[in-house]
Amino acid sequence: MPASQNRQSKSSDKGLKPQDQVVDVTPLNSTAQSQTSPKVKSELNKSSSNNLKTSTSKNLSNRSVGGGSSKPPIGKNKAFQANSNFGIALGMIETRGLVPAIEAADAMTKAAEVNLIVKELVGGGYVTVMVRGETGAVNASVRAGADACERVGDGLVAAHIIARPHYEIEPALRGSGATRRS
Repeated sequence: MPASQNRQSKSSDKGLKPQDQVVDVTPLNSTAQSQTSPKVKSELNKSSSNNLKTSTSKNLSNRSVGGGSSKPPIGKNKAFQANSNFGIALGMIETRGLVPAIEAADAMTKAAEVNLIVKELVGGGYVTVMVRGETGAVNASVRAGADACERVGDGLVAAHIIARPHYEIEPALRGSGATRRS
């Protein structure tokens, strides 16, 4: 019956709050024994509990929520890795000249949460700019980019959105790395 008496005495004490209680846990295989009295330990833990709570909440807020691996991604974020963009919308704007293309790219990245993946110098003064992201964000960014391109001058040639591009066209979307001749 001593266990039930201990249980009753703990539950009848209404002055203890759960957030103020401290439980000391020591491992069974610990070789070094602490020489501090339990009373001193509890006072130290109470004084530092507020600091621990705030530091723990800061650490938790920096982590991602949900399942998955806690390992950081290997290498840099590459736009055209195999299956890295599967099901992510693609937005394209083609312009006459570099200035309208830069203006369109600026407006596209500012308008919505999209990633600018390539700026391709097609030839004959034509420049294509491509972005990736969620379908709604890509739609909004391409519209904003087309409007900005038209404000600069008569530079807009085409604007198009592919909601879920097939994985087999990914190699065709890679930038050629062509540079402009001087």
